[in-house]
Order: sequence, then C-alpha cells, then structure tokens
Amino acid sequence: MPLSAALPSHEAYYDPAGSGKCFFVRNKRNSFIAVSGADYRRMLKGAGLSHETGDDEALSEVDSMINTIQTDNDVDYAGPLAGHPCGSYDVEGKRVLVTVGAKHIDPMPGSWLCLEQLFRGLLIPLDDVESVGESQLWTFYSWLKVALVSFRANKRRPGQVMVIAGPPACGKSLVQNLITKMFGNRSAKPYQFLSGATQFNSDLFHAEHLMIEDETASFDLRVRRALGANLKGLVVNDSQRCHPKGREGLTLFPIWRVSITLNDEAESLMVLPPLDESLQDKLMLFRAYKREMPMPTETLEEWGAFSDQLIADLPGFIYYLLHTWQIPTDMTDSRYGVTHFHHPDLLAMMNVLSPETKLLELIDVRLFPPGVIDPDFWEGRAAQLETELTGPNSSVSYEARKLLIFNSACGQYLGRLLHLHPHRISKRISEGYVYWKIQPPAPTPAAV
Repeated sequence: MPLSAALPSHEAYYDPAGSGKCFFVRNKRNSFIAVSGADYRRMLKGAGLSHETGDDEALSEVDSMINTIQTDNDVDYAGPLAGHPCGSYDVEGKRVLVTVGAKHIDPMPGSWLCLEQLFRGLLIPLDDVESVGESQLWTFYSWLKVALVSFRANKRRPGQVMVIAGPPACGKSLVQNLITKMFGNRSAKPYQFLSGATQFNSDLFHAEHLMIEDETASFDLRVRRALGANLKGLVVNDSQRCHPKGREGLTLFPIWRVSITLNDEAESLMVLPPLDESLQDKLMLFRAYKREMPMPTETLEEWGAFSDQLIADLPGFIYYLLHTWQIPTDMTDSRYGVTHFHHPDLLAMMNVLSPETKLLELIDVRLFPPGVIDPDFWEGRAAQLETELTGPNSSVSYEARKLLIFNSACGQYLGRLLHLHPHRISKRISEGYVYWKIQPPAPTPAAV
C-alpha cells in the first residue's frame, strides 16, 4: 500500500530506538532535526513551560510534555525518505517521520543550450546515419521526464535502470551528477547492497538517485545475477525493506531511479547482470561518445565556469521536459511511461559476454574439438551435458563448474541458445524428459 495522507501536524516526535539524539523538532527551514533529551527539555523551558513541580502535581509541565511526546508521538522510522516531502506518515500501521524532503529546482522558461550540446555530443555520434543516436537522445529525455513527473508529484511510477557506457572522460559521470541535481540533489551508492556485499541499506532510503559509477565490481556470475535480481526488485516493487544497522527492519515506499555509468569495454560490461528475458525491459542501455565539451575545460577556472553554466541551464531544461517535451508515440509504454532502449552495439557486446554464449563455446571445445572431420551431433538431457562438461576427463571442467553454478543453469542456458541459435540447438520431449540436440558448428573456410 502507498503512503497514506500525512497525519495531523505535530512539532515534536520521539524515536524510542534512537541513540542520544532521539527527539525530533521542527526547525525554521520547515524540516526536522534530531536533538537530545537535554536539548529538548531546554527548548520546552524556552517555550514557557515550567520545569518545577507544584505542590499538587506529580510532574512538571516540561516532564509532562516529554511524557506526552514519548507516548503519543513515537515513531518507527525517522529520517529522509526518497520521493516524499517532510512530514509524518502512516505506513502499514507504523508511523514514519520524514525529516527532510528533496530540494527540487524550480522550472523556468529559458535557454539550456550548453546542456543540449552536452547531451547531443554524448549520445549522438557524428556519423548517425541510421538515427540510432537520435532515438537514444529522445529516449533519454523521455526517461528523465517520466522520473521528474513522478518525483514532483510524490507518486511512484516504475522506471528502468539507466546504463550509460562510453569511453573514459566522455562526460557520462558528469551527466549522472546533473541527474542527481534534477532529481532533488540527493544520491546514494547502492552497489554493495545490490551485489550482496552487505545487508544494510538504510542510507539508500535517503536519496532519490541511486548511482553506480566506476565501482570495483565483480565479474563473478553469481554476484552479477544477484545484482540483476536486486535491480529488478528496485524497478518493479513498490515496497522495499529498509535494514538499518543495529535496528529492526521495516517496510517503506521510496521513489527511486537508478543509473549506472561504466566504460564501454568488454571487461567493464562484464559487471552488468546477464540480460535475460526478465531483465530486458527493465534496463536502458545508452552508448556514450567522446566529443569536445561545449565550453573550454582545461583550467580550474574554465571548468568552474562550465559547471556553473550547466547548473544555470537546469531550470530551463526541466521546464522544457515538464511542459514542452512530448514522449514520441512509438516510444510510450503503459507501465514505465517510455519503452526500454538497447543500443545495438552494447547489446551485441553483452550477448557475446552472456553465460549462454560461454556455454556454447565450452560445448564446442568439449564435444566438437578441432581436427575432427564431420563430427556427429550430440543428444541428451541437460544433466547429461553438464556431467560431460564438468567431468574429470573434460578439458573445460574448471570453466564449466564456474559457469553452471545452480542446478538448472545448463537447461536454462540451453533454452536461451534455442532462441539465439535455432540452427544448432533443438529439443524434443520424451516420457516427460527434455532431450537436447546440439549440432556441430559450421566448418570455417580454412577447414573446408
């Protein structure tokens, strides 16, 4: 269930699980700050409440107010919550105090020429003959528009994970930081949690923009699959489990967008999760290009002037997205607002790096070694193929064991190869079992 309407406004709350500063009071910026019991007591006295006990009173006015706040205004969570303004909310029977909201940029009509030049240079190659780059740029604008509308309405709408892959120093991280400013100027680093390196994730709930950039990421297939499963959960699920360190977890309803920037080399792309059918529509794959920046950036002064101009362009760009830009009809999607985009070059590289492609390579080495004239096809069940590849007499045993890390892996990868290479992989069902037929690879010209 989504967050309900805000509860009646109070000026102070108490977090019973907090340590030290466990009272929350409004400041003059209309946010909540944490104060200690002694500080709150002093504030109450400053507001005119007496700290002395009368002859016929068990508690002073100050102590009585503290008791009231502790029993009536206790909260289960206190802190920022991505996508939600400051205030008190009922979340599945628990009181949640959002202590501070995002700082949104006010949209204003105006020029955003420098930003436009940056985006076009990053996403459109000079030889954009087939207009792939133009489609990429339009999808990028549309993804931003859907996210901005969601954040400013404080209503969650699913949004794909955006991946930008390009050469070093092309501006992809710069664009990622500009996105942070557009989404409310709050970001967090989710990779450790998403890859399974830690179970604690409360810091992620403090930011609208979850950023992965140039991480020391793992190539291990198990880690990549864990990353993919967790990314799908961020995209699809309304509710998320918040696990603070040293405290009981609770369910919250953050509004997030996730972006990933990395180099467009094969090794860098290996940190991304395998692009299986369940993940395909949940990822944007944008390819970035290295071009000259719209302004000089060689000196610190020039870089500062360039950065200032980009920030100055943001109100005009946000206004354009919210009030002028229309998502092209052929790009709309009923669930995500805009359909996913996969740059063909990146998609081809990821297919080459996929586990099913690796499996086919191992099959060819083991079952159809070079030098064998007119090799016969192989047929059998997935479990038999796995035994053949991982057995003690297999030359690919080590690599196969690393690849086939869960029980049904071999069968799943064969199913994907059936769609990718139907001329080589086929199957039949007999007595309730699936039998796979694998044809040898076509001979190379040198072998003919």
